[in-house]
Amino acid sequence: MWTHFWDMHSGGSQKEDFAHCFIEAPEDEACQIFYNRFGHNPHRITCTCCGGDYSITEYETLEDAMKYQIDNKCKDELVVIRDSELTPADRDGELPQQGYVWAG
Repeated sequence: MWTHFWDMHSGGSQKEDFAHCFIEAPEDEACQIFYNRFGHNPHRITCTCCGGDYSITEYETLEDAMKYQIDNKCKDELVVIRDSELTPADRDGELPQQGYVWAG
């Protein structure tokens, strides 16, 4: 299982030095890994008019996850994090709320 994090440039800027991050893990686990690696919750909303910082989608294979980039020959910077590169510390912790949070 692979999770794709696509930076939506909310607030007018890219959040890291990559536009796409692919993590070999199911979405819930991949979100924790993303936070532990990059220091911010991928569900964060930086700008209320722009929406979420990342589009987050789960795929069965890396090829499926990268289909858009491959088909469109995207030159965007990307990061691929394979399961074999992960440590227990990458998977541990609790995902904090960050950014704007809607309260109902």
